[in-house]
Order: sequence, then C-alpha cells, then structure tokens
Amino acid sequence: MLKPVHRQSGFTLVELIVFIIVVALAVTGVVLVINRTVTQAPEALVRTRALEIAQAYLDEIATKRYDENTGQGGVPRCDSADSGAQPCSNVLGPEGGETRAVYDDTDDYHGLDDNPPRDAGGNPFPGYADYRVQVSVTYAGTEVGLANDRLAKRVTLIVTTPLGDTIPVSFYRGNF
Repeated sequence: MLKPVHRQSGFTLVELIVFIIVVALAVTGVVLVINRTVTQAPEALVRTRALEIAQAYLDEIATKRYDENTGQGGVPRCDSADSGAQPCSNVLGPEGGETRAVYDDTDDYHGLDDNPPRDAGGNPFPGYADYRVQVSVTYAGTEVGLANDRLAKRVTLIVTTPLGDTIPVSFYRGNF
C-alpha cells in the first residue's frame, strides 16, 4: 500500500527575512514620527507662553494715553488745533525719571527690557524666568495711511523664548 504524500506548508527562509526587513522599516518610520512629535511638543508650549506674555504687555500698554500731553480720555489730543491742546512730546520713553509703576502714556514703554518678564508692579511672572520682553515705540502714522507720522505710534514687542526664538508682536495706537 502506498502512503499518501503530504506537502509541508510554511515560509521559506528568504520570505521570513524579507518580512522582518519590511516590519523593521515600518517600525523605524513610526518611531521617527513619534520622536519628532515628542521633541516638538515643548516648542508649541513655549510659543503659547510667549504669546501669553506678549498679550499681557499689550493689554497694559494699550490702556495708556497716546502721549504725555494728551488729555485724559484722549481729549484734547496733542498736536491738534483743539482748545487747550499741547504739542506731542518729542521724547520716546519715560519722562522725568518715571518708573513702570507710574507709566501714563504709550511711549513710556519705549526701551523697556524685562528679563524675566514683569507685571506693572515690577513683580516677575512666575514660571517665566527664561523669557525676555523688549519694547520699542516709534512714530508711524504714514505706515497706516495718515498724513503725518506723529498721528500714530507703532508699539513692537519682541519676546525671546528659552529656546532662543524671537516672536515679534506689534500694534498701532492712533492720536485720535
């Protein structure tokens, strides 16, 4: 009696090696993507925190008068023909030894360099020791289509992050 022939099934050694190489390449790609995502996650947090600092400074500066010689509430505005109006100050920066706690107009912040960032009272923001904020103020009326540069100021903040990135943020303040 003849015995039936049974064929063995399975993978050859070559097929097994090809499979291992393909899986290794796929796993390497996935690990690289995960690694890149994990290493860039702090960048997003650092940038978000930098923008929070910039917003705090912008909010503080935007609440101040346009100029030292602008009336309370903006009336009369400096350099205007209004009754009682005075010429706008020629000084960009604090006048008469003012400190940040008593800054009363937008351009008093010109030249401010806080490292670490501080609130209006001079207290450092907790958790932001490795950040830096620099402020510059320039006359920029013609940049926004006005007839005279002295009719608007551009306030620019540069926030430097612990990673060394600089994030510039600007706004215009009009003499209206």
